[in-house]
Amino acid sequence: MGISTNPDGNSDGFSISITGVELATGVHLGIPRSGVTAVVGPNNSGKTTFLRQVKQHVAQGVEAAKLGHPPLVNRVEMDMTGTPDDAVAWLKAHAPMTEGEGGTFFHPLNGTAFHEIAVRQTLQAGLSRGMGDLQNLLVFYGDAWGRLQGAQATEQRNSISDPATSPLHLLQDDHEIFEELNQISLNVFRRPLTLDRLSKNVNLRVGQTDVPAPSIDRITKEYLNALSSLPQLMMQGDGMRSLIGLLAPLVTSTYPIVFIDEPEAFLHPPQAAAVGKILGEQARLKGIQIILATHDRNLLAGLLESEANVSIVRLDRSTGDETVARQLDLDDLRNIWNDPVLRYSNVLDGLFHRLVVLAEGDRDCRFYSAALEAAASEIQLPFPPGDVLFVPSGGKAGMPRLARVLRSVDVPVAVSPDLDVLNNRETIKAIVDSLGKDWRDVDQDYALATVSFRQSRDKVTIGQVLSALNGIFSGREGEVFTSEVKRDFSAQIRSKESPWSSLKDYGELAFRGQSAQAAERLLAKLDAMGIVAVRVGELERFAPTLGVAKGAAWLPAAIEAGAHKGVAARRHVAALANSG
Repeated sequence: MGISTNPDGNSDGFSISITGVELATGVHLGIPRSGVTAVVGPNNSGKTTFLRQVKQHVAQGVEAAKLGHPPLVNRVEMDMTGTPDDAVAWLKAHAPMTEGEGGTFFHPLNGTAFHEIAVRQTLQAGLSRGMGDLQNLLVFYGDAWGRLQGAQATEQRNSISDPATSPLHLLQDDHEIFEELNQISLNVFRRPLTLDRLSKNVNLRVGQTDVPAPSIDRITKEYLNALSSLPQLMMQGDGMRSLIGLLAPLVTSTYPIVFIDEPEAFLHPPQAAAVGKILGEQARLKGIQIILATHDRNLLAGLLESEANVSIVRLDRSTGDETVARQLDLDDLRNIWNDPVLRYSNVLDGLFHRLVVLAEGDRDCRFYSAALEAAASEIQLPFPPGDVLFVPSGGKAGMPRLARVLRSVDVPVAVSPDLDVLNNRETIKAIVDSLGKDWRDVDQDYALATVSFRQSRDKVTIGQVLSALNGIFSGREGEVFTSEVKRDFSAQIRSKESPWSSLKDYGELAFRGQSAQAAERLLAKLDAMGIVAVRVGELERFAPTLGVAKGAAWLPAAIEAGAHKGVAARRHVAALANSG
């Protein structure tokens, strides 16, 4: 696009941003002008490729479409307000520059130079041709390994009037900016920073001297010794070096557009959450545009907590190995974040997996995870077992809610209830509805399969109930009556009150005659919908001959006995994995 020239350049009149990205598939993604766009998705879904190709388009315009192999990004839409003179005025306020008329700007990371005449010429030509080398002044790209060197020591300038050619020079020149970086280090790592201005190379040290810093013309030997005893930042662990290396360029120079690949790299989960919040606050307070790729729910949680304008793009691979994208509704994510139950669950981790399986409890999740890993080589999974996330729903009633949440953020979902989910029409119908399926497709088979279970039956005596309880709890009299034991106790009482108990005891073998034929059709249709009921009845029936029938001891005993490698367990997890 052409831009008119205004001789009275105004730094407040200039802005530049990415407004949209069109993928090779034709999908269009809107990018907030001020805020954070987080690109998420499973491993190998194209997140890093997306960042790199968007940056290539920013630099090279329409010519960049020829560079992607394979091309993921077809076109990047950009917008600029103001004139080339406004852009020069903005750079003079934000980028290091030589003194005098017609000066040269310096890229504060690597010192590359760009004359202000070239700034005007590049922008006058229009953004359709890209920024070219001007991107060094307006765009920051931080990948995991490059950030490790982002705050490395740099030589002192020959003269105090020379422009800064490093973020550390800018920290030298502005104490307030240094204090901003120092406060971040204190918040995240609980360790202060000291800027060493006295050595041959300007460098960051970790810690503070116990000797007060003297005035610049009265340096004492005691202070020099104390300063030199502080360890240099570049000798610290990868986590601290990476984070300070990322943030030093950001706090010292206001790039309008920032790309960051895996900002959580090398960081522990609490630190990743802190970084997410910091990046959101940087975008919100400075009015800049950050586009990042992440594998970490903690960083995503930090972004949501920052109150910045956040957009989420989820990438995945189609069955034809094509990268597909969905821009998620921020309100849906906010609803997850504001729900205290969901906020502290692992449901957000589903954004980074190819399939989420909802199971009734934590023991179910752990058993099925072990079974899937054991069976992966023989059941021809469409993706690695690590791409499947098992999430406990807290029982059948919690499954519809979680399924709706995950589907709202475009995560494939399968559900694994015990077979007695059929004993409540409203519950199984709610699960079907939550997966976006039509209950009418299974209603008739459901009615035929369950007709015998819905008939009245003879009343049960107290003696029959006591006999059943004794069969389950005999030999466990010394156990503490925990909440889990209480649930097992209550379940046994309920089972003697209802004909549905045979579904848990015998699984699909409990169906007889015409009901068995209808049940087979029903279960096959539910499997196709992603509702894979436990055909043996319940979790514990995968290992019915263990000495432990129920309770916390069942899982380790079942795994040790190899129950997760059994035929029934393999069939069940294969059906779950292939339902997604």
